Amino acid sequence: MNYHIKIINQLVDNYSYIICDDKSNEAIIVDPADEKPLLEFLKNNKLKLIAILITHHHSDHTAGIMKIKKNYDVEVYTPNKKINGTTKYVKDNDKINLNFINFEVISTPGHTLDHVVYFSKKEKILFSGDTLFFYGCGRVFEGTNEQMLNSLNKIKELPDDTIVYCGHEYTYKNLEFILDELVHWQDKGATKSKCKELINERGSSMPFNLGHQKNMNPFLNCNDIHYKQGISNFRKNEGKIRADASELDFFNFIREKRNNY
Repeated sequence: MNYHIKIINQLVDNYSYIICDDKSNEAIIVDPADEKPLLEFLKNNKLKLIAILITHHHSDHTAGIMKIKKNYDVEVYTPNKKINGTTKYVKDNDKINLNFINFEVISTPGHTLDHVVYFSKKEKILFSGDTLFFYGCGRVFEGTNEQMLNSLNKIKELPDDTIVYCGHEYTYKNLEFILDELVHWQDKGATKSKCKELINERGSSMPFNLGHQKNMNPFLNCNDIHYKQGISNFRKNEGKIRADASELDFFNFIREKRNNY
């Protein structure tokens, strides 16, 4: 691997990422909200910015585009032509070749209608924006729950060893929700402590392994009978959802509980 990924904290709990090529010193930014720390990192490390990738139109993922463009003449790949600064419009199944790394665009409507994620098949990394989170998924604002479920199922088809970088630090809250409202884990206390220690030590829970999430993330298990039985039998859910409920009904149930948590 001749590149590394720098996690850049943004706003309150957002993440932007800078993918840096160790040979050419070229760089790619994903979802810039606050341009200041991004520009500072580029300058301090003498990096040449060659592209910006945007997952969706929300301002906490796009607000830094124009000020970055004042400093760099750079291509901006977005799934929405209305996003200010867009130079390259992308859609489902598009391929993006960026000198040292290539991405496939996967359409994932739900959180927003224009949402996409960026997957590098060769490097097995995924920038999931606000579609998939560590132990969770994004709220459904513009699309439907069915669209979001279908989008998550697309991501679920990617290889287990895919490494995921998402748009927010929601991990501990998502884990608390699962353990308080959905299922019983024998090692509940140890799991929470380990998660908190990870974030405190590294300043971030990013990145995470997709295979692990296929086993543990409730939003990726709405059609798994064992996970569904665990949820339906949990003391807070007795009589509220049946283990044989449809995949979509289970997603609706979990998403509504998380919205109100």
